[in-house]
Amino acid sequence: MIDAFLRTDDGRRLPLTGASVIGRIAACDLTFDVPAMSRSHAEIGPRAGSWWLRDLGSRNGTFRNGDAVGADPVRVADGDVLVFAGAVTVTFHDPAATPIAPRIGRLSGVWLDPDTEAVWVDATRIEPPLSPRQLDLLRLLDDNIGEIVTRADIVATVWADVAATGVSDDAVTALVKRLRSRLRETPVPADHLQVVKGRGVRLTRPPQ
Repeated sequence: MIDAFLRTDDGRRLPLTGASVIGRIAACDLTFDVPAMSRSHAEIGPRAGSWWLRDLGSRNGTFRNGDAVGADPVRVADGDVLVFAGAVTVTFHDPAATPIAPRIGRLSGVWLDPDTEAVWVDATRIEPPLSPRQLDLLRLLDDNIGEIVTRADIVATVWADVAATGVSDDAVTALVKRLRSRLRETPVPADHLQVVKGRGVRLTRPPQ
């Protein structure tokens, strides 16, 4: 299943696995501790293959792409900007609606969705998501697919905020090992990430 999610302005990803109430109190499925929001502010959820948003009688309103949303549900689409109480802004993402989504079931090899950061290996989505450093390493390998990526390349990209002398060989080895393990979390594990002794690592090209 490809789950939709909301992305906040600060980059947080809030998964939507079903009907979700958005509001200020802890009992809500998605809670924002913002005074302008109502206790139970809005609801978003799937219906008939689409996602729908409705306001729950909030004091300061719910908006989709600048238009006010009332009690009658309105359909939300991938990329829509939702604003709650004029104080919380999120972007709705539905990977199932992206142009590449129909290919997922036929994919072989490793596929990284640049918009959602979802990772698929041989048509199996890797969950939970990769850590930030694992994702940085996978992006580097994907950008150089089929080519050997050296330790220096990895340090320069993944630890760009750290002096190269401060990153040990053990740290690089551990990261590669962990990413390789995550990419094998599939019904039929395969070594898509190959370690080339003395040279570096590479991500193999999927069969044509």
